[in-house]
Amino acid sequence: MSRQTIVSRLLYLRNWELVNIFLLPIFLYRVLTLFSVKNWQPYAFGMFIVCFILMQGVFYWHLKLQTIVNNEISLPPYFRQTFLFFNTANIALLLIYPIAATSSELMPFINFRVSLGANALFIFAFLEYINYYHHQLSHDSLNDIRYLMRHRIIRRSPLYTDLQRNKK
Repeated sequence: MSRQTIVSRLLYLRNWELVNIFLLPIFLYRVLTLFSVKNWQPYAFGMFIVCFILMQGVFYWHLKLQTIVNNEISLPPYFRQTFLFFNTANIALLLIYPIAATSSELMPFINFRVSLGANALFIFAFLEYINYYHHQLSHDSLNDIRYLMRHRIIRRSPLYTDLQRNKK
């Protein structure tokens, strides 16, 4: 793969993740108002998790892009600690949702009544977390699909690989 192809790919990934941080909440707001959803808190929390993970993706792809553009060998020294912190924050946020949903069922005064749509959004957030921090679930390029067909296994995500590579 040529250097320019890699730069183009990283620009595409960074920019589309950034656009999605703004478009997804707007889309959710439109859907919630269209269906007059009264209990919006689980949706907002799920969307917050999704956007938080997407923001990490934007930052990660930007760091990768800067590394390639500046002809550097590795990611910045703060990369590993920053993304380990993000990973811990993601796990904490992902644990809050089921706790809040269960608490709402056990204690009716807690207003966090989940629905099928809110649960689907939470599952999407969980899958985004897996996609970035563990295994590459999205296959949006020909190279990704070729790899999947050739090896018949889902590969580790680039972020996971970089975190492993930057161990000290």
